[in-house]
Amino acid sequence: MSNLNFEKSNDKALFAYYILRRLGTGRVDLFKDRLRSQKVQYLAQLFEVSPHYPYNLYIYGPYSPVLANDLFQIQREGSKVKLDKLIPLELEYRFNKLKKFIEGKTNKQLEIIATVHWLLSVVNFSKDEARKRVIEWKGATSDEVNDAFIELKNL
Repeated sequence: MSNLNFEKSNDKALFAYYILRRLGTGRVDLFKDRLRSQKVQYLAQLFEVSPHYPYNLYIYGPYSPVLANDLFQIQREGSKVKLDKLIPLELEYRFNKLKKFIEGKTNKQLEIIATVHWLLSVVNFSKDEARKRVIEWKGATSDEVNDAFIELKNL
């Protein structure tokens, strides 16, 4: 696969894909799959498990066109990623923590959590401003935003 046109290096793109596949996502066939892949990758970076991709804020929260390109490229060309355990152990520990964090969360919950985090850490909004924007932009309830703050605090 070394001749693929990844925006990240082949190794980084394949490693990000490997992480996503181990977390039950990484597909790009359907919109809901792409949405989940984007949010899980964003959180995988937050947990320091996966290579960094640049993100911008879009309608459904943080979105990386570079990641989208890499995932579509991997799907077009096919991949034989073996989903064994990660090494070193510290990375495996962070992976398991991320896996537990996303387990059972809906795409909307991931979208709200990722958006709140992005607004706080990238745009440097206050909590009040982030809350206001997420409610306004995402149609989230106050409870959903409060839950996102709690989830982020527990990281």
